[in-house]
Amino acid sequence: MQLRNDFATHISELHNPIERPYSQPIDKTLLNDNEDDISYLNREIHNINPDYLTFFPAYFWYFYFAIGWVYFSSFMFSVTFIFLFILNKDFVLSGFTVSFIILGIFMFIVFCTPLVLILYQFITKKPFRTQYYFLKQQQKIAYYYRPLWKIRQPYELKIVDYKDVHPDLHQDKGNRAYTPLNLYVADPETGDITHHLKLEDYNVNPRVQWAFIRTYMESPSEALPIDSKLCQAYPTDTSKSLFACSDIIYRREGSINTKHTGDTVVAMLAIGSLYALGNLFHGSHYQCVKRAILHPDVQKLLTWDGQDNPYPIQPITPEAEKAFQGKNWQVNIRWIVAIAINVGLFAWAVVAYNA
Repeated sequence: MQLRNDFATHISELHNPIERPYSQPIDKTLLNDNEDDISYLNREIHNINPDYLTFFPAYFWYFYFAIGWVYFSSFMFSVTFIFLFILNKDFVLSGFTVSFIILGIFMFIVFCTPLVLILYQFITKKPFRTQYYFLKQQQKIAYYYRPLWKIRQPYELKIVDYKDVHPDLHQDKGNRAYTPLNLYVADPETGDITHHLKLEDYNVNPRVQWAFIRTYMESPSEALPIDSKLCQAYPTDTSKSLFACSDIIYRREGSINTKHTGDTVVAMLAIGSLYALGNLFHGSHYQCVKRAILHPDVQKLLTWDGQDNPYPIQPITPEAEKAFQGKNWQVNIRWIVAIAINVGLFAWAVVAYNA
């Protein structure tokens, strides 16, 4: 079992354990008095039915920092390249010129590698976050796991018993303002942790998140606070369209409509053109999630026939279905224009800086 060094390795080392499954009644005040958190969880639901619940995998601020680094680094490389060209118009292979060439190559390797890696991610669609499936009927949790640093190692399916989970509120050492929910499973004899489920959603109160999960796993469907206007069906991890997945960022925030039509194009371009790369990376994050639910060992545990879902959820519209197949050109052209605007703004900044 691979664990980060700043997390517990023995169940007695948990920082702030909270109630375990079925150990005590669910605190309904957490679900009734935290409307913002409940609305957020409704928007984060990826699938919900009598067999399983899953949320969009958490997307954390480190990647936004990486996006900023890419832009700054690319900008610095462009400035260096232009400066080299201006000082060496005749491109004479003098010692001074060679030094600048070496410097330019060095800066390209150091500063532009992140951009190359992001483009590589768009093409290969390698999953880098874990999605957890809470199996209600079987009272289990299924997920694929692979240590983040072991890129060549294949993902391994793991299935744990829900009743064996030890929830813990583990404060993030990198940011003391956030305390994400972590779920652990330990060996009953030794207490050594055998599974670590890192939900790592920093945008919601972890106690509300745990009460929401417990209500789904331990209570009838009518007890779960679901808003059908917010909870929508998105086939992101089987989508052929990066643009449609990236649209979800704005649709879940209410910035653009949920039908994947051509409405609110101006608002989309005004916002999206400034953050196109980050939004596309976010969309790629949704698109490449490893689907443990398709594994034969998980399929054998499912019993729901797909009919009469007791949990209210908006069905996917024909426009959205077309968009996720990559055939909705209203969506495609909107993102192409946003990218073009973004590239134009970046080129203008470089020229203006060196004017």
